[in-house]
Amino acid sequence: MELQDLKSGWQNAGGTSKSEADLHRLAKVTNHPSLKRIRTKLIVETIGAALFLFVYYDWFDGAQKPFYANLLLATGIVLFILNDMLGYISILKPITDTNLKRSIENYLTRIKRLSIFSLIISFVYSISIIVFFTSVINFTAEKKLVLGGIIVTLLLMIFLSFKTWNNWIKKLNQQAADFGFVEEKS
Repeated sequence: MELQDLKSGWQNAGGTSKSEADLHRLAKVTNHPSLKRIRTKLIVETIGAALFLFVYYDWFDGAQKPFYANLLLATGIVLFILNDMLGYISILKPITDTNLKRSIENYLTRIKRLSIFSLIISFVYSISIIVFFTSVINFTAEKKLVLGGIIVTLLLMIFLSFKTWNNWIKKLNQQAADFGFVEEKS
């Protein structure tokens, strides 16, 4: 096939051309259905955490809890909300460079960091809730058993979150490697 034939075939392919506005709209990541689900989850979690932050002092006797428990709980909730927002923003802007390879490498690095921060924040948030609710309890054998069950459940949830992040990162790495953007590690 001649170069001219290839060029004319390329120019004739597709039939209709898109306007620049249509191309920008199609290229926007914010229109992706997965991002809409993540945005909905972010909004629900943020509203729920903020409501809990506003009512915990009255509803869960925050006045009777030590200052460190209140501070730790408030810090855990704020970090949880901030982590969700930063995660959404990080996912929202996958391309940050004019060089596509460097941009994908940066995106993978950001996602890996986000996964680590997310797991740490989830752990801190879980600990802050446990500390808050157990700060004035006199523990009996049954209460220790319940607390142990809660701790095991929270650790299991964090482990499952780790597995989910790890699977997603593996898929992203594989997709990048399929395009030759990231060298496979042996």
